[in-house]
Order: sequence, then C-alpha cells, then structure tokens
Amino acid sequence: MKIYYLPLDSSGWKPADQQLMTFISSKRQDKVRKYMQVSSQRLSLYAALTARMGISLLTGIPASRLAFQADSGQKPVCISAPDADFNFSHTRNAILCCVSSKDPAGADIERLRAAPLKIMRRFYHQEETEYVTQGSEQEQSQRFFEIWTKKEAYSKQLGLGLNLSPESYNTLSPELSSCLLTWRQEDYLCSVCGRDLSSIEKIMLTEEDIQEFYLG
Repeated sequence: MKIYYLPLDSSGWKPADQQLMTFISSKRQDKVRKYMQVSSQRLSLYAALTARMGISLLTGIPASRLAFQADSGQKPVCISAPDADFNFSHTRNAILCCVSSKDPAGADIERLRAAPLKIMRRFYHQEETEYVTQGSEQEQSQRFFEIWTKKEAYSKQLGLGLNLSPESYNTLSPELSSCLLTWRQEDYLCSVCGRDLSSIEKIMLTEEDIQEFYLG
C-alpha cells in the first residue's frame, strides 16, 4: 500500500489550480466548486489529483485515461483499474491518500485540537472510551482522534460509511487493530486500514510534485 501525505497551502486559488481542474472528471469539478471556501476547493481538487496520480503510478495507466464511478452512498471506485483500491481524506491544510494494488483500503486524517470528549458516549465502544479517559488530560485529545481516525478508516475500508454503527465495533480489539495503522504527522492524526500492512510505503508530497506530474 502506498500512503501519500500532502500538506496544502490555503492562501488562495492559484493559476495552476485552474489548469489542474481539467485533469479531473466533470463530476469532481462540480464537487470542487460546491465548496464555499477556496481552501476546501483546493483540498478537494488536490485529493482527487493525488488519488489519480497514485493509481496511475501503481498500474501504469496514464492518469488521463482513468475513469471513476461514485454511486450515492458508496465508496468511489476506479473502473479503469478494478484491481486497485484507493481512499482519501482531507482536513484543514492536509490530505491523506492510500492506494492499494489488491485489497480494500481506508484512510482518515484529523487535525489535532481540543477533542469533543462528550460525544464518545454515542460513537465509541466502551473499551475505546476507557482508553481515552485513562490518559492524562494532555493525552486525551490525541487518544480521542486516534480512535476517531481508526473508526473512520475502518468503515471506509469496508465501504459502509454511516451504515456501520460506530459504537458497535472496537478498533482496539486484536482482530481490528491488526489491520489498522495510526501515526502522528505534524499536527495531524492519520490512520489507514488494510488487510495487509506489511508492505506500506509512506510518501511525502508537495503541491509542486502534483503540478509537475500533471503539468510537466
């Protein structure tokens, strides 16, 4: 599995961004434009470009020839490379994307901040809640987002999203923890989920890397 991490500048829409819009589908272009804030538009654009680039590098299929399908409520798939699976997540100023050659993959990223601990009663398994609350006051927020990103990555790997009740499964159980990898990247908590985590490669990207790949 290839894991791409891309920090993104949110200072404004750039000339290169408009050129890059031509490399994504019209449906994705519409989704990008629906965001009210420019920073969110850029995150949506660069997340799609990162996934497309990752699949192209994995399969050898030119990025321009890749076609995607995203049915309502379903996980997007690349119909041009059915054996490849991908997933991405973005939060303020950062993108996480994973691409797998054979197994389903899920990813989630969250910026570290003061955690809304009260919602654990609705969304966390009892053992997960205990893990968070047993940490020191300083550790609790990081543990909260560790569990949150794990739950998101797991549900996205399954392709079930909100159809899977988050409190019904325990990401700390031996069965699930073996398919989850979580780490801190700068001010973010990142998690990926996959059946085989033995051959992971983390790749740091810049905006210039994306622009160079598509615009030369």
